[in-house]
Amino acid sequence: MSKPYIEIKNTTDPRRCNCVFYVRERVPNLPFGQWTIKDKKKICNDSIPRVGSVAIMYIGLPWGHCGIVKKVGKRHLTIQEANFRTCKITERHDTSANLMIIGYFNPSY
Repeated sequence: MSKPYIEIKNTTDPRRCNCVFYVRERVPNLPFGQWTIKDKKKICNDSIPRVGSVAIMYIGLPWGHCGIVKKVGKRHLTIQEANFRTCKITERHDTSANLMIIGYFNPSY
């Protein structure tokens, strides 16, 4: 597996140390109780990446990880996330498989 492109976007955002808090501030209808990967899997309601959806990732176990889909291309997508790098807001660009995305929460469903 190749390492995805990563860019540090912010080191001062007050939500930078928790991926769920960061995403919830931007996607207010994200369900509460997103503590573990099991909790995050339960809210997946889409298998297609769409701009504005929440990507649920199988990393950082047992907690899992989430980020916001910012761009979708033919083979790659860009996600923005908090705390992938300790207490930083980052953007990563790669395939869904390499980003270890297991599903998406689409807030418009």
